[in-house]
Formats: sequence, structure tokens, C-alpha cells
Amino acid sequence: MNQTSKILLLVIVIFLHVKTYGQIVDTACVGEVNVRYKVNQNPGSTYLWQVTGGVIANGQGTNDIGIDWGFTPGIYNINMTETNVSNCVGDVISAKVIVQAKPDVTFLGPDSVCKDEKFSLQAKGATNYIWEGGSTGNALFIKAVQTKTWFVVGTNFVCNSDTAYKTVIVLPKPSAIFTANINYDWTKNDEVIFTSIDPSVSKWIWEINGKNLNNNNPNLKYIFNDTGQNRIILTATNSYNCIDTFSITRNVFNRFEIYLPTAFTPNNDYLNDVFEPVGINYSSYFMQIFDHFGGLVYEGTNKGWDGKINGNEYATDNYTYKIVITLLNGKKKYVDGNVVLER
Repeated sequence: MNQTSKILLLVIVIFLHVKTYGQIVDTACVGEVNVRYKVNQNPGSTYLWQVTGGVIANGQGTNDIGIDWGFTPGIYNINMTETNVSNCVGDVISAKVIVQAKPDVTFLGPDSVCKDEKFSLQAKGATNYIWEGGSTGNALFIKAVQTKTWFVVGTNFVCNSDTAYKTVIVLPKPSAIFTANINYDWTKNDEVIFTSIDPSVSKWIWEINGKNLNNNNPNLKYIFNDTGQNRIILTATNSYNCIDTFSITRNVFNRFEIYLPTAFTPNNDYLNDVFEPVGINYSSYFMQIFDHFGGLVYEGTNKGWDGKINGNEYATDNYTYKIVITLLNGKKKYVDGNVVLER
């Protein structure tokens, strides 16, 4: 409420009598002082004021008074009687003033949250709110970054503002990151050991493909008996009951197996006529054959060596081979050795 004087009511003069109609003319705040009220001034008149809910601070006898309002909200009366220069007493002028409480702003919200957690603060006790940072409304939605004291200024339509403060402690969050002792794609029947790396973790929940393994330990040993894609998830909790999750997805392949003979006999008897890798669970191979001088005598993809080059048969000798094998998971395996060609 500003301190501008209020024209209390419409004055109608009839035969030197002052006549009025009671009405609510103002709102004020509890404890507000020297709030001005006035009526139209008639030369030579005196004015008797009576007030409930407050005290007349100054101006009694004049047409302009100041009122100090009390500390109890409510609707209160201001009565005024005018006596004019002829000593005639007018009717009582009555008006009402709504005395409102000042806003008492309080916070609703958590005292502590985990880092990166989203939370809200709720304010009450006022009509309008302005939060730190300029947001408005009675709620503020926040992502926890660091411990901080938040404030909000609450106002109503009339009375002064009130500011409330709340400190929200941000608790440390654990790390659920874990390692595996085999860092490449796994093969069937591999035993893989997973290890949680954050020493602050106090509770571990391990899951594989959505199944809780009921293993509350920082380490997990698991044998993959089936091929296919697997998702491993760790949910980690620390002593503050803050939670983090981490996951990896890996494929399990059938185990690679290969056999390479130490000798072959390309004599067209359909027995061991071609030198080539024999095995399972690989997609392709590229092979090179070298003589004992290191010269390349053959190379081919997915095709064994029959002991010939351009139709010419090579003599009995010891040869060196280098083979690049592509596994089912796309990785390469390199194999080399010696083979004897016998005729």
C-alpha cells in the first residue's frame, strides 16, 4: 500500500448536513504505519475520527489522518463525524479497511539429494513468487549439481514481500563402471570376471539379460554357456543411498577351432591332396605359401593349395605358410607354420 491519501467517500451536502454511504475503500498490511485517509474539506469544519484495528497517529480533528494498523488481520471500520462552521453535526461516515497479513513464505523440498538427481522446491505463503535466477511460479524444478542455498521472494497484491531460504545438500553419487578380464568378444564357455572399480560402493546388483544374479559383491564370475548377445548391468549404491548404473553389451560366439596338417600328398588319390585349414566357427581365410628361399609360390582366398602353380607341380620340399583367418565376430586370427609337400 502506498502512502497516498485516500478520498474516503463521496460527500453530499444537504442543508449543511454531511451524508455518506459506507464502503470498503482500502486494503492495508498488518503493522503498516501512517496510512493516510481523508475526506473533502469544508472550510471551518472539524472532524472526529474513530478507528478499530488500529490507532490514529496524527490528523485528528482535520479532514486528513494517518493510521497505524495493528498486527491482527481482519476487516476494520473507520468512522468520521463532521461538525461544520455553524456547529451542525453531520451523519456518521463509515468505511471499511481490509487489513491483510504480510506473506510468510516457507519452503517444501528435500534437505539433501544425490548428485544429478532431479528434484523440486515448493513455496507457499504468498500469491506470487520470484526464484533465484528469475523463474516464477510456486515450484522450481532443479537438477542437483552442488550443495547450494536457494531463495524465493514471495509477494501478495498489497503487502510487503517475504524471502525464504533453503539449503539443499548434494550428496556424492557412486560410479557403477566395471571392467571385464576379457576385453574382446567372448566365446562359448568362457568364464568372465567383472569387477566394480569404485571403492565407495556398498551394494551391488548384477544383472545379465534382465536376470538378477543375487550377487551382492564387487566381483562377478560368470560362464557364458550360450552364444548370442548379452547385456551386463551393474546397479551400484553407496552409503548415502545414492545410485548409479552402468552396462555393457557383448556377443558370445562359438569357440574357434582349426586344424592344419604338417604334410600333404597331392597325388590325386583323394586323400590329403590339398593343403588347407580345416575347422569351425570362422568365416573366411587368406593363405600364402612360401618356398624355403622365402619366395611366394601361392596365395588364395578360401582355397587350398594343390601343390601346383600354373599347372606345374612343385617338388617334395618343406614350405612355409601364413594364414589370416576371419572369425565370426569379424576379428582376425594369424596363423603361420611349416608343411611338407610329399610326392
